[in-house]
Parts: sequence; C-alpha cells; structure tokens
Amino acid sequence: MKIEVNKLRLSKQTQFKEDVTFDSEKYNLLFPLKEIKVAHVETNVAKYDDFINVDLKITAEVTLICSYSLKPFPSKLRAEDELHFASYIDEDDYELLDYKGSVIDLDPYIFDLISASVPLKPKAPGAKLPESGKGYRVMTEDEERQEKSEKGNGKFDALLDLDLDD
Repeated sequence: MKIEVNKLRLSKQTQFKEDVTFDSEKYNLLFPLKEIKVAHVETNVAKYDDFINVDLKITAEVTLICSYSLKPFPSKLRAEDELHFASYIDEDDYELLDYKGSVIDLDPYIFDLISASVPLKPKAPGAKLPESGKGYRVMTEDEERQEKSEKGNGKFDALLDLDLDD
C-alpha cells in the first residue's frame, strides 16, 4: 500500500482501503507464520505541514503452524497501530519515521504489524497435545521439573551420602 503525499490535503483526513498481498521471497516469514494470504488494510491519513499521521487497522488471513500438531491451519489476525512520518527527523525524535520523496510505502510496516500479532504458540481449533507412546513420554514443563527434583541425577547420587565434616 502506497500513499502519495502530494495528493493529501493539509489538515484533512483521507481514508484508504486496500487488500495487500506479500511475496514470500521478498518478506521473510518466521515460524509459526507460514503464509499471509491477504491483508485487508484500512487507513486514515492526515497531513500536517511536514508531518503525516497514519492510523492502520489490519485484518489478515494467514496460515499458521499449530504448536501441538505442527500442521498448517488458516487463521485471522487483527492489528492496529498509529504511525507518524516526517520529512526531516532530529536524533531525539525516536517516535517519528522518516520518509523521502512523495510516496510512503506502508507494506513493510503492515508486514511487521502482522508478524508481531502472531501468537507464540498458535493452536489449531480442536488440536490436542499428543499422547505418550512407545519409547517417549509427553509431559508438561512442571511435571518435568518435579520429576527431576525428586529423581536427582543418578551420576552424582553417591556424593549425597559423602560426609565431608570428618
């Protein structure tokens, strides 16, 4: 999604709606995000002298990898943010984003917002943790910690009986 700065009116909000797609070769998708099918983007853009405010509302149709089964499943993500652009930025202006020329490309910001809204451990509807089977056990982190504290480390158990006071 590109915004042409020269077409914006001063102190007046302009609304844009657009469907954005992302080329998987250009954008690096990180696990558990497998695919961004389409992102429906609504923006309200306002121009004030050298500043441009962009309100983003994104609804993205994505494919995620289930943290239980490692199988892909479709999902919808929502994200919102307010971006502030300026044609000139001082070192102290850490909240402002720099733009050059007459066009602002919002695609990298949209992609970053979608990536940030992906849950750390997505779960497909109806997915269940695998059951223990032959040669392996499935346990929670708490169960593993408790077992380790009760069992100890067999290699060093003989040292527990060692009397060092004599």
